[in-house]
Amino acid sequence: MDDYISLVNSGILNLFVGVILLLVTIVCIIFLRKGWSQAKTLGVTQAELKKIVVNSVGISLVPSIPIVLSVMVMVPVLGVALPWLRTSVIGSANNELIAATMAAEATGVEFSANGMTMPAWINAAWAMTLGCSIALPIVLVVLKPVCRTYDTFRQKDSRWIGIFSLCALITVIAAFSVSNAIKGAMPTIVIVSCFVFSYICTLVAKNPKLKWMKDYSFPLTILFGLVVSLVVSPIIS
Repeated sequence: MDDYISLVNSGILNLFVGVILLLVTIVCIIFLRKGWSQAKTLGVTQAELKKIVVNSVGISLVPSIPIVLSVMVMVPVLGVALPWLRTSVIGSANNELIAATMAAEATGVEFSANGMTMPAWINAAWAMTLGCSIALPIVLVVLKPVCRTYDTFRQKDSRWIGIFSLCALITVIAAFSVSNAIKGAMPTIVIVSCFVFSYICTLVAKNPKLKWMKDYSFPLTILFGLVVSLVVSPIIS
């Protein structure tokens, strides 16, 4: 286990990821500077630009909370470099965790700090990388027919779009929840508690004064699940 931890947290791997993230950061800064200059030529004032930047930073912080939490969950199992790279450049925090878990279990090990092996890590890395990358060419081929189908249903009855999207989301969540719930009592308690807590957040968010709960429900649910696992784990074990 010590060899596995040292390998997935090796300096070379962290350096490789750091270089990639540095290049991505440089590209972002270049586009920010070009956008700033172009906005000035269009007559946007300095005060307005600063306000836009501040608002953009504020809007970006909220969606980043669940990403940071997901990285914290994956780091003890996959090391720092891989989750850091996948959630920073391209990928979805939710999909990365699901892909890594399924890939590890496909090799016959448990997705945990004590159960992971190097072959499982490699399998998870390929699943996480190819899982998101393959979506790009698929979108080019599939997106247009799908959009046409959506438009057809939207013209007839727009409610079907929401129904199809909700069914797809529920299917993914149900498959992930069941596969983890059958592992024992603690995962089941955590999953059920998170569902109940998330539903309560949805009800609370209906209050006009507490609409902000809708944006924070996902990160709050993750934090709640971590707290429940910390409380329940000593009792069950």
